Amino acid sequence: MSETESPKKLPFIIISAISIVTVLATALWLHFLFTPIVVNKPLVYVLKQGISAQTLAEELKDQTQLKYPFLFKMLIKLRQDDPRLQAGEYKFPIGSTPSDILNTIVKGKIFNHTFTIVDGWNYRQMMEQLNTTQGLNHTLKNKSARYVAQAIGIKKYQSPEGLLFPNTYYFTKGQKDVDVLKRAYQAMRNYLADEWPERADHLPYQNFYQALIVASMVEKEASIENERPIVAAIILKRYKTWMHLQIDSTVIYGLGEQFNGKLSKEDLKLKTPYNTYLHYGLPPTPICMPGRSAIDAAFHPAKTKALYFVAKGDGSHVFSDTLEEQNKAVAKYQKPEM
Repeated sequence: MSETESPKKLPFIIISAISIVTVLATALWLHFLFTPIVVNKPLVYVLKQGISAQTLAEELKDQTQLKYPFLFKMLIKLRQDDPRLQAGEYKFPIGSTPSDILNTIVKGKIFNHTFTIVDGWNYRQMMEQLNTTQGLNHTLKNKSARYVAQAIGIKKYQSPEGLLFPNTYYFTKGQKDVDVLKRAYQAMRNYLADEWPERADHLPYQNFYQALIVASMVEKEASIENERPIVAAIILKRYKTWMHLQIDSTVIYGLGEQFNGKLSKEDLKLKTPYNTYLHYGLPPTPICMPGRSAIDAAFHPAKTKALYFVAKGDGSHVFSDTLEEQNKAVAKYQKPEM
């Protein structure tokens, strides 16, 4: 190349160099934007209030495969997302890119934990699960049932037994356990408000609480849904004719932690308020948290002549109209273990 040609090619070389740098920078930027940085397992990340873009980028570098934290910080600046970073706990799935993460944080899609009240759990079982649920602010540990009842707005009854609607409830990290139970109590109130006016005619309930007591017995006695209205009808027929209800699950509830898994003759003679072999009428409280189908059965019992039922051992029951039929069913399906 001659000395006269060199100055003419210099701008071309500069432009080419700038173009190459631009292409490389663009490629790096696109690679950064669309390459997943959550790769091995989902990331649970807590964004603290007032955190800076620099700190966020550095923490993601430590917890993910983010290689260029300065680019993440640049992304925040370019999008002007600094004031829009929302504190909270987030869960980023595998495959999340820097853009995905920033979009989730800016939109405040905070990760929700779950607590499930299972149909048929009693109050003690429910509290044991609640007290070990991670993410909650536990304020009710070692508190009495009466204290818990008052804390969630139950004024008339000594315990929340039977008054919390079985369902799955969502909460964010740090939320109080009492707030979750308040929602479960309100859910039960809402359900009863809808269903109580639609109940069958001529039921002997003086109030919805008595219906919940019957529903709780149905919940524990019958696991097959189409048998539940029959069991409810039998309980109510016995109740109206002043027969002993003779419901094993109420006896078990009265035994509490003394129950060893098998009822004995001695257990049936034990004088607790829940022994329906000894006491007439309904037990004083529900014996568990009844679910939707058990409540519906208590509100809409079947029309049946049956007055007795015995478990067959497979979850189903034999229903009998007379004591003679019942005794035959007991002899067939119940082993003489007591």
